Amino acid sequence: MFLARPADRPAVGCCRYPDGCVYPISSNDLCEGHLYRWQRVGKPALADLPSAVRDRVTPGFSVDGLPPLLTLEFQYLLQVRTDERASRILQATWGCVTRLALTEGVSSLRDRTLDQWRGRASQDPTVRGLLGTALRALADLDRPEDEYEGDVWRPEHLGFSIEERRGVSALNFTAITQEWLRDKAKRWTKVKLGHGELRTVQSQVAVFKCFSRFLAHAYSDRQDDPTVLDRAVLETYVGWLHRHVNDNKAGRGRGKPFSAETRIRHLSTMADFFAYWHRYGWEPALSPTTRIFTDDYPRRSGLKANFIDEYLMEQIESEENLALLEPETRTMVLICRDEGLRIGEALTLKTDCLKQTPSGRWALVHYKSKDKSFRAIPASRVVVEAIREQHQRVLRRFDDGCPWLFPRAQMNPDGRHHMTYTTITRRFDAWLSRIRLVDIHGRPARVTWHQFRHTLGTRMANAGVSGRTIREVLGHTSWEMQEHYSRISDETLRREYEEKYEVRFNLKGEAVRVRRDSDLSAVEWLAEKIGRRLHAVAGGWCGRHIARPCPKTAADGCYVCEDFQTDQKFLPIHEDTLLRARELQATTEAAGRTRAAETNARLADSVEHLIIRITDEESDLRARTPDADKPDHTRTEGAADAS
Repeated sequence: MFLARPADRPAVGCCRYPDGCVYPISSNDLCEGHLYRWQRVGKPALADLPSAVRDRVTPGFSVDGLPPLLTLEFQYLLQVRTDERASRILQATWGCVTRLALTEGVSSLRDRTLDQWRGRASQDPTVRGLLGTALRALADLDRPEDEYEGDVWRPEHLGFSIEERRGVSALNFTAITQEWLRDKAKRWTKVKLGHGELRTVQSQVAVFKCFSRFLAHAYSDRQDDPTVLDRAVLETYVGWLHRHVNDNKAGRGRGKPFSAETRIRHLSTMADFFAYWHRYGWEPALSPTTRIFTDDYPRRSGLKANFIDEYLMEQIESEENLALLEPETRTMVLICRDEGLRIGEALTLKTDCLKQTPSGRWALVHYKSKDKSFRAIPASRVVVEAIREQHQRVLRRFDDGCPWLFPRAQMNPDGRHHMTYTTITRRFDAWLSRIRLVDIHGRPARVTWHQFRHTLGTRMANAGVSGRTIREVLGHTSWEMQEHYSRISDETLRREYEEKYEVRFNLKGEAVRVRRDSDLSAVEWLAEKIGRRLHAVAGGWCGRHIARPCPKTAADGCYVCEDFQTDQKFLPIHEDTLLRARELQATTEAAGRTRAAETNARLADSVEHLIIRITDEESDLRARTPDADKPDHTRTEGAADAS
């Protein structure tokens, strides 16, 4: 075998690195290694190269040579980035920014606008990002102490939790050019923040921006006078909305007219705004005709069926395809498939999201942004196992310092940030491309996280689960969602169910009860309603989660399934099954079929164990109610007297 050897380099001298180097030079009187280091630290004089290399290896950020005010600004920038705990500052980036400030000869970073700094900076995005962070941090120092007095309201400064402000940017009123409209919009928004959902309020602020553009376009000469508002103006606004093309939104809706749903949202927001103006007597007083009525709304389009086709679900649920997912995203897929959580609710799950009920069931506790509360829903066994494994991965990465089940992958040294929607969706879409998801016609298909939620509801409805139960499981607050699914019993039905206090037995012969005195009794009840399938098995009920198909075909196979439940109503069936199993056991033993005999023996033992537990429980119930079989003489005598 012939091995190529590098050509000998001409000996033109040794490296002139001050601390000594015996390697031959390549250019600039330095060897290749020291030439690379010299370039990385900014090409200082050779005499300063050793100290520059040491400073690069040892963390440190110098502000030498900067004017006093500029020094304080850079020191404040370091403190802000330290408090954010999002990403570290590279020393090379720090050096580029400080040298740029010295070159410009400014006494403060605020002597230039952000666009001017970015125009003078290098193409390195980290340099531009650091300059942007510095100017925003300095601008925050001039903000009023009360966040509501400014034109940009940041949710984190308004007291909203991480779960509430997830995916919500600042409420920005600066695009509302009419001062009177901006002041009134801020006043109305402040009221709405007290009882509304932050995400909804953010979309309503966008409605005011659109109304401001309408006034500037249709009434440019009178837009600064609030008395311009009357019924005629609002009728013009209704027509303008119908013709208006969406020019303020990226994505599929850009360049298209507003949909009926969007126009309804705009009109309902402005109708409520004018109603508040009239009700609370804001100055100046509006004309009594300044109102928007429901008759002005366009006809609402029907709700679309947004579930995932079962042909696609077969590909998604394939164990072979799921094995191609990295564990974190696979856990997310299982949670959205089996529990029907919104993707935002799943992203903000805590590491302690699993709670166990007194009967041994597992509940998944999550934050519901719609009504600002934590709620618990039944968790499938597959989801419980996946969450436990994900929790272990989080512990290995952050020890016990991360509260999130899905922490952010980057810029998260302390685990204080949860994963973003963009990251999890990018991973999911990449996996769909990898498995080549196609529809029944062979065309490439794409699904979204929210479609898993609709798919679960559709599967439950098709399996005969009560439509009201579906509503409770999915946490719907709007009755319009009845058009999607059928829906859970109210408190009256639940009370009637609990009063029956049914006793069931699982495969181990353990009694399964629903306890009314438990904090998680609602979860147990929901699990019972979801688990009881209408295609009842031959001796009880199937407790398997509705999103997971049954892997068995033979009815007797249920006796060896851990999801099987039964009670005393099915005692005759169990006794018949026991008799047949013993007969088959004797027949197969006589024929020398050892394996079949062992199978029937195990089945007979399981059924016999269930029968013993059922009869024992029934005897205990009779013992606890000794007067249950005695006639009620008082009632009989009373009835006789009445007759």
